[in-house]
Amino acid sequence: MEDDEEKKIITRAIETLSPREREIIEMRFGLGGKKELTQKEVADRLGISQSYISRLEKKTIERLKDEIADKI
Repeated sequence: MEDDEEKKIITRAIETLSPREREIIEMRFGLGGKKELTQKEVADRLGISQSYISRLEKKTIERLKDEIADKI
């Protein structure tokens, strides 16, 4: 039961992201039925550098941590 509630909290937090941030997180971690990809694969698909994906991913994960910190 607790795992289901945690999944709901994380899903809600992901929904607060911008479409681009959500797309990157979904591709990187295989969410929403997507295949899990490396930063390089995500970068190639979006036509941006791997280092930029790395920065965006780090920033987005920090935002998600802040969003769920007091809920889990």
